[in-house]
Amino acid sequence: MRGIAAALALVTVTCGPGGSTSERGPVTPSAALPRPLLPERSGKNPPSLADLGDADGALLADVDTCGGCHQEVFAQQQVSAHAYSSFNNPIYRVSIDRTRREVDRTASKMCAGCHDIALMADGAMDREVEPEDARGHAGVTCRVCHGIAEATRDGNGSYSLKRAPILLPKDGDPESIQAHRASVKPLRSAEMCGSCHKAFLDESTGNHGVFLAGQDDLTPWLGSPYNKSGLARVDDKLEKQDCIACHMQREKATRPDPAARNGTIASHRFLGGHTWLAQMLGEREQLAKQQEFLRGSVSIDLAELKSASGRHMPADGAPIAAGEKVSLDVVVRNLRTGHRFPGGVMDAQDTWIQVEVRDARGVLVAAAGAEQARTGDDPSAHIFRSLVVDEDAKLRFVREVHQFRAPVVNHTIAPRDAIAARYGWSAPRNLARPLTVTARVVHRSRNLMLQGEACREARSDRGKRFAVKATELEDPVLDPCAAQPLTVLAETRATLGGPPSGPASGWRQRFEHGMALLSGLQEHLEDARAPLLRALDEVEKDPQAGPRERAMVLLQLGRLEGLQGRTDEAVVWLDRARALLPDAPAIEFVRGTAFARVWRWREAAAALHLAAPKAPDNPAGWTELAMALGSLGQEQDALEAAQRALAISPRDPDCLRVQALALRALGASERDSQSALDAYDRFRPPDRATDLRIACTAQDALCARERDPIHQHELVAPLERHAVR
Repeated sequence: MRGIAAALALVTVTCGPGGSTSERGPVTPSAALPRPLLPERSGKNPPSLADLGDADGALLADVDTCGGCHQEVFAQQQVSAHAYSSFNNPIYRVSIDRTRREVDRTASKMCAGCHDIALMADGAMDREVEPEDARGHAGVTCRVCHGIAEATRDGNGSYSLKRAPILLPKDGDPESIQAHRASVKPLRSAEMCGSCHKAFLDESTGNHGVFLAGQDDLTPWLGSPYNKSGLARVDDKLEKQDCIACHMQREKATRPDPAARNGTIASHRFLGGHTWLAQMLGEREQLAKQQEFLRGSVSIDLAELKSASGRHMPADGAPIAAGEKVSLDVVVRNLRTGHRFPGGVMDAQDTWIQVEVRDARGVLVAAAGAEQARTGDDPSAHIFRSLVVDEDAKLRFVREVHQFRAPVVNHTIAPRDAIAARYGWSAPRNLARPLTVTARVVHRSRNLMLQGEACREARSDRGKRFAVKATELEDPVLDPCAAQPLTVLAETRATLGGPPSGPASGWRQRFEHGMALLSGLQEHLEDARAPLLRALDEVEKDPQAGPRERAMVLLQLGRLEGLQGRTDEAVVWLDRARALLPDAPAIEFVRGTAFARVWRWREAAAALHLAAPKAPDNPAGWTELAMALGSLGQEQDALEAAQRALAISPRDPDCLRVQALALRALGASERDSQSALDAYDRFRPPDRATDLRIACTAQDALCARERDPIHQHELVAPLERHAVR
């Protein structure tokens, strides 16, 4: 308990202007003092939180019965990632088999609650999973999703299946048909999807002695503009959109299906980033739809060229001299993804920026990311992924989940946020101007190291047996050795040393560039000022821009000042933004965090009190408010705010800490105080995390480069044949 003990020992010196509990004397406990809000510890199938009740695995695996009537839904589901979530997927199989072999079978149930439901329902995960077991070829079936009665925001399969069976209809019997519809009515909530599309590791998931948050597509969406709870910025007006609205858009039904309405059906393809799976299945239509779905999910802009002659924003039309050193800022914004981009298992992602520079003759003179498509290990490629290290501070790339000990960096992009990737280059002395620069975002489902592991496993005796069984079941045989498809998600061009290649970009590009630069190291934050001031000048001249658009830029200028500790200057910008958009919670949130950064807790709490309730599903607002109130010694209010955050993000260590401190100060029972302390100690940041990051930085060039949020890659002269087209 040394972590929580140290935190408690410091409480008297961290309470801020309100003074400490000990300075004010004992607090009389409230009769209405709430119980601690604790994360769910275990389900019926630990370490998974899934409650499968008395479900029968063979029945859960049955999709043919449903497919007899629902032909369109069945055809779509059978080419989706849900149908290939279990041991029938060689990419998943290589990871879970390793966990079962190197740790134990019980630990693998953390995965099974979402991937292997039919196996787990029958207790088969406690034994060797044989390739001939049809339940291991089932995946996530109709009876799973349509059988969920309840779901929470915990993750790791935090759902419960209905106890009542799914009733089958009888032809010509309207009453039985109505009963069938009622029994298969889905939960239709983000929590239903999020119960599996959110995961974590702790001591229950194998040999982890620490808590690590993993895949989480739910929490970023909850706190995003798509859920009307954005606090990171004033954003464009967006329609509310949840998981189902995005990933199950209606499409034309081409087969008989009683679920069709007006000739369309909610897509059961579950479109996302699974282009590799579609290709392995040989499903051209599915691959085309996946790629269409992905294109335009992000934007890319050649935002700035910096050289001895100054900063040129945008880069298009910037001068360039032979032999001079330049740096080029490329900005990518997550436009349409409601969670982080890319989502899912972020450590296995392989989406990157490719840059090409061609001279006036069309000759490729420099590039970055060109080799990534071929080798998967191109140091010039900026890759959107997270990096995780093991016990020895070694990076792990092939889903060795049981080896994970600490995250190093996360270069995926939050909803509607932007990143800046920087490229350095020395222009050749025999420069043939003008130059054309092309930048692309290229997507591949999984990194090539993971593909290599999956390929080797598929060629093993065990892998071949799975292929034989798939053939017997008349399922496709997935071959992970074939090349993955590449998808260009966004592309842009600029001219250097000549007239611009297109019309002048507007204030949005400068705004996005400045916003992206605000994620840089403290000593580089000032770089964001010039593009944001340019954006402000341009937005005020734009006849199409209104109060919202001007407030968008003003807020980011206030955020810049706040991050630099210039709180009074931040307030000036934020007051201007509030005058234009008085009800925007993001303005008060940025104001509150600016005050909190310099320990002006009363002003911070006042602003955050306005922000948090207007973005009720965003844990960040409640978390910041809880910490401000706790620092003021307002324990009752701090406890309430902390528990609002914990209802959204049950394992948030900051709020677990505030809850524990507040309960102790308020005189909670020994049992409640101790359980709150235990929860914090269980989910607090790992003690060794910082040491592991430092060690990785010292011994690995990739770690050293990637730990800088805005690091520089070098443009090189690659072989032209390796360029992605």
